[in-house]
Amino acid sequence: MALKVTTEPRENRQLGLSIEVDPARVQKELRKAAQKAAKEYRIPGFRKGKAPYHVIVQMVGLPTLYNEFMEDLGQELFKAAIEQEGIEPYAIASLEDVDLEPMTYKLLVPLEPEVNLGDYRALRVDEDATEVDEEAVENQLNTYLEQHAGWRDVTRPSQFGDMLNIDVRSVIIPDEGDEAADETVVLDETDWDVTPDQENPMEPPGFDEALLGLAPGAEKEFVLSWPAESQSVYAGKQARFHVKVNSIQAYEQPELNDEFAQLVGPDFATLDDLKTSIRETLREEMKSAAEAQYSDKVLSALVEQSTLDYPPVVVEDQLDSMIAEFERQLQQLGIESLENYLTQTRSGTLEEYRARLRPDAERLALQNLVLSEVLRQEKLQVTDEEIAARITEMLGGEENMDDEGARNLAEMMRSGAGRTILESQLLREKALELLLAIARGEEVPPPPADEPAESPEPPESPEAAPSDSPAPPLAP
Repeated sequence: MALKVTTEPRENRQLGLSIEVDPARVQKELRKAAQKAAKEYRIPGFRKGKAPYHVIVQMVGLPTLYNEFMEDLGQELFKAAIEQEGIEPYAIASLEDVDLEPMTYKLLVPLEPEVNLGDYRALRVDEDATEVDEEAVENQLNTYLEQHAGWRDVTRPSQFGDMLNIDVRSVIIPDEGDEAADETVVLDETDWDVTPDQENPMEPPGFDEALLGLAPGAEKEFVLSWPAESQSVYAGKQARFHVKVNSIQAYEQPELNDEFAQLVGPDFATLDDLKTSIRETLREEMKSAAEAQYSDKVLSALVEQSTLDYPPVVVEDQLDSMIAEFERQLQQLGIESLENYLTQTRSGTLEEYRARLRPDAERLALQNLVLSEVLRQEKLQVTDEEIAARITEMLGGEENMDDEGARNLAEMMRSGAGRTILESQLLREKALELLLAIARGEEVPPPPADEPAESPEPPESPEAAPSDSPAPPLAP
């Protein structure tokens, strides 16, 4: 029996779908629900499971009976309705409302996006030139110098910033008339590491300066005083200091020469070899970054010239994917959840975080739509050889394929969900590579011609050729 279905096109590639349920079916489901309730509830005056329908309705109420079957029936009718109407949902449909008189399910169904690329093979996008800046080379050299810098013993006189190992003893000079007072020791340290600092001097004032110009083994006596306004307990007092310098260390970088280049790595015989290597590394990094920027520029240009009509779920799915990936990264860092991270960093609520991500999510979602359409129009395919090559690359090369664990993992990746993921990655790479070649004005062969379709054998009866496509479930 055909369902009573009405459809209403909505904006943004969505379809309003109403499914009116046959009253006899509703009554059948209500009575089944009542029988189940009769077995679960004890109803006075009746044996368990024997209460009549109208008594059960009075006891539990019609809403309870409807709730018992409404979701399952909706799933069943939705699948039947889209098969009957030939509707192909793009994603899960959402339930907007359910009317009870007559019982009618009202759903919103997202449909496949419509993408018109225009003349995408005429797309041309200028590519920015990339050059290695010598300042970047010098910056990398300075980084290496800093990595190999350290504290080294020196024999020269001490300077600000040096680390001195000293023995020091200081005592308060008694006021006149207090010569008989007990000696007040301020410092009595041996093997004390101290660094004279011009910006953040120690107390009393002048102590840092008094340590300057001393060579290892030198001894010095001097008198210093604390100002009357000092917060020290020795405010207004003078002290006599005796210092012996045991050793001096300076924080030094190595000289920039061939010897330093050999220190950085055994492959560098000279400083020029090191600089050449730095340039090549920077060139590869810049090339990779420039390629990513150019890819985004080309995809954005294609989105700009295309006409797209798509359901909102396209962007929402991209948002969900970005958030799931960020949550995975947080968990690797030991952070339990995104909500905890946002709270700890005072970054707002999850809804506010989604709102901040939305512009990027929309940009990426639209780029994926146009790239998928390029893939479709160019009829790109992935071969078994390409899948095998990617698996070998992921597992570290041919030399690792003799390992039993690697072979088992490779076998798992050749089929099922693993193969689907690899095919998707390779197809996206192929589509992007082809699109970039077009944008650069390179010679690109036309897509393969459509093969003539074979006439299928007619089914014996309408029931003999049911749709094998499962219907997406309803959203809760």
